[in-house]
Amino acid sequence: MDDLRYLLRVLHRMGRSIRRRLRRTWHARRALKFLLLVVVGVLFWAAVRRYISSELVDAAFWVAVAVLGIWAGVRVGSVVKRVYLYQRRLRSRDSERFFAFSYEATLEPHSEQLHQLALQTLREAETYLQTTLPSRLGLVDIITEPLARIRRNEPTGYSGWAQQETESITIVYREDMDALCRTFLHEWAHIITACWNEDAPALFLEGIAEATEYHGSPTTAHSYALYFLHYFPTYSLLFLLDEARFRDQELQRAHYAWAGSFTLYLIEQFGLVRFREFYTQLRRGEEDCAFQQVFGMSLGQAEMLWREYLHTQLPESVRTETLQEVLEHRLRWAIMDGEGIVVVQALSGQMVQARPDYWLGYYGRAYCAFWAGDLQGARQAFEQANAAPAQSDDDLRGRAWFECGLLYDLLRMHEQAVECYQTALQHPDYEDARYAYHARANRYLATPYDYAERYRFLKELQGTK
Repeated sequence: MDDLRYLLRVLHRMGRSIRRRLRRTWHARRALKFLLLVVVGVLFWAAVRRYISSELVDAAFWVAVAVLGIWAGVRVGSVVKRVYLYQRRLRSRDSERFFAFSYEATLEPHSEQLHQLALQTLREAETYLQTTLPSRLGLVDIITEPLARIRRNEPTGYSGWAQQETESITIVYREDMDALCRTFLHEWAHIITACWNEDAPALFLEGIAEATEYHGSPTTAHSYALYFLHYFPTYSLLFLLDEARFRDQELQRAHYAWAGSFTLYLIEQFGLVRFREFYTQLRRGEEDCAFQQVFGMSLGQAEMLWREYLHTQLPESVRTETLQEVLEHRLRWAIMDGEGIVVVQALSGQMVQARPDYWLGYYGRAYCAFWAGDLQGARQAFEQANAAPAQSDDDLRGRAWFECGLLYDLLRMHEQAVECYQTALQHPDYEDARYAYHARANRYLATPYDYAERYRFLKELQGTK
């Protein structure tokens, strides 16, 4: 009986989904364009029949039918192949709560743990959102990234997704159990909140899912949002009501972070019951009206209060740590992108002030001094970077050691240069040939770097651009 109720719910939801999509298509005037194309096609066909012999028309018709048949066959065959490859690698187990619980065959040793995690996170999401789902839900698939690419026929870029019409979720497996748990919570939130409103705008659709994902650590969600606000301070949440803009791949991480933090802020300030009332009333194009009716202020006003909260009311340690993270990433990018001495010098000064124990700010100063021709100033800054208590083990740190070796060679201090080259080789190299330094470090161990070599390399680098 539970399975029958589930199937009836799916049919009902799919009907509503088709109706919504047809309505959106009509409002977007796509239906009118389609009808216009049909009319043009009919008129063209009538003209062809009138002015071209019937034999040629029939031949052209059957050629078109054959081409369309081949095209459709290739498309259908591709889909059938992907479905076959996908299903062949899945295994399933019995589950009282799910219509089917499936997982990739390679995950067989973890099947019971994953099943329990799915049930646990479902209960946790239901408790947080104060909404209980029916006793029988749809499909749960847990797969690895390669199989996810087969399923969607493209790189996914997502750690999971939900199909609200069938009350089903797909999770991309990761060994990090905390991250996996958060992904389950996120996708279950989509299934649960579809009971509130099946057509919410992306800002709040993903916002409540992110809020559920981080409900146990809201400060983390707020710190992510603050991080991206430092980079894009003028970007408004109002833009994120638009689905296409929200899904922009270049800014999607920022959009998800802002949506989750803003939704958490509303729940913290007004409570879940009031947010659910607003979510239930949401209609595309009428978001601000619903917002004012429930919260007594405009969406723009609430956004400004949220920004003030992030910049002034988060714990000072969180704000300081976020700012330091922004400074570090911004300085790294400025050095790698060659943004100029003025920018790198300013960021390096801020980095040294914020984290005097960290190597990166001193390396930024050494970078600027070196390219300004101040070799002694660069040497002093490099030595400060090398002596800093807090180091890192990444490709930029290796490059810094390598450049320190170049400086020592130019100062005719080859023994010190060799130590720097050897240390640089212990760090990972860049894949991009313009920044790779391992091969050069090995060469300069035996043959010291000098101005002639510097000129030769810079000339070679210019030729590759």
